[in-house]
Amino acid sequence: MQGQADFAEDRDVPWEADGDGPAAPPAQAAPMPVYYRLPDTPEGHHIKEYANGLRQLVRFVGVEEQVVKYSLS
Repeated sequence: MQGQADFAEDRDVPWEADGDGPAAPPAQAAPMPVYYRLPDTPEGHHIKEYANGLRQLVRFVGVEEQVVKYSLS
């Protein structure tokens, strides 16, 4: 059968199983922090909050992020 494509859906095993050893499980992506502002947030600053509850006061200089205060309580 010339010109027939080999699709993963048509195979008995997934593409990840090709090779010498077992396929590694996909890496868990770390949740991205959330940036926001509150009415009392200083001008030009943002609050950066991580999934674990850590909040930082940050500002941007060009494309670089600078942490102004490491932990907000």
